[in-house]
Amino acid sequence: MSEADQATWAIQELKKLQTPANQAIIAGIIKTIDDQQAEIESLRGSMEGQLWSPTSWHQDQQDQHKH
Repeated sequence: MSEADQATWAIQELKKLQTPANQAIIAGIIKTIDDQQAEIESLRGSMEGQLWSPTSWHQDQQDQHKH
């Protein structure tokens, strides 16, 4: 199960537990999970861009030949 699937499952399960008494707490937890998922996706995209960037690959090749 991917992180996104886990987050979706967790949110669905939290919503099942939601009551008027704990609504604010559950909403806060769901927002935190959503925010973390957005951050994970952003970081993943950033990392993939760095790993597969032709510019960084070329720079890495130059750096290896200097040593």
